Amino acid sequence: MIIKKEKENFIFLFFVLLCALLYGGLFVSLPLYEFRDRDNYLRYATNSWDIFKMYRSSGLLVVLANEPLWLLLNAALAKIFTPETVLRLMIFFPATLLAWNILRQSSHQFVWLLLFLLLPQIFVHHICMLRQGLAIAIFVTGWFSHNRYIRFFLMALTPFIHASFVFVLSIYFLSFLFQKLKIAIDVRTLIYASFALLCSLILAWLASIVGARQAQEYTFSSANISGFGFIFWLIILFIMFLQGKRYIYSYSFEVGGLVFYLISYFFIPVSARIFESMLLLILIACLNMTGWRRTLFLALIMSYCMVQYAIRLHQPWLGFGV
Repeated sequence: MIIKKEKENFIFLFFVLLCALLYGGLFVSLPLYEFRDRDNYLRYATNSWDIFKMYRSSGLLVVLANEPLWLLLNAALAKIFTPETVLRLMIFFPATLLAWNILRQSSHQFVWLLLFLLLPQIFVHHICMLRQGLAIAIFVTGWFSHNRYIRFFLMALTPFIHASFVFVLSIYFLSFLFQKLKIAIDVRTLIYASFALLCSLILAWLASIVGARQAQEYTFSSANISGFGFIFWLIILFIMFLQGKRYIYSYSFEVGGLVFYLISYFFIPVSARIFESMLLLILIACLNMTGWRRTLFLALIMSYCMVQYAIRLHQPWLGFGV
């Protein structure tokens, strides 16, 4: 019986590996210059060492605030490969690694996990936001690691690849403290909300102080923001709370990520980028709800997915093309 179970597990993992390779292969096979920001990433593949030296001349704090691991990785690969090959590697390996880590989590939930990977907000990181895609893949690998030292090491690397993970790790640290101190749910929610509001108020100032490249993006503004995403994810958060206290305690980080997004939604233009770094884990947490709450979530996320594709259908490359 054990041998049969191990055989079934091997077959499933082999199938997952095949799907992960196909997932990464799909994105790397797309035309190289047809998508937004590809010229920018080619510039990194060509000039990362010069960019790194420019930041280094301004001091260690500026270096750390400007994603040095991303620059050094590009610089190292550029010593071996052409800029185009470096770009393809930055597409293929993060996409494959992410799919491998997500799809192998449950054979019973495989179809839903695959659907999550096919959401535009997820696969955009293997088309237009490659730096964030790499950071997400490494964070998720750490998240699902059974070795806590590897987990914390990989997660700690991510802010040096993409700055959004400064906030992701802050939320994770808060959730860790809440679990240890057994903080009540209402107090947790209030602290998450206060942290989001604080970030909204001081983010632009803090980014300019440390010399982060995104300083001009972190402006306190509520202009030109649609409320569709806010309403949708507010409903999802409400359903999560209806699942009960035990569920909220178990998924404190994911709930905190949603609260942070909803509070900062109208004030930080890059709030969606921070949210997308946590989105897959939030979706998986919602997948673990039970009863009518899970059914309602699945119906909503299917509708959300169809709407996202419908509004992008007639745009070049689903809205990601140049």
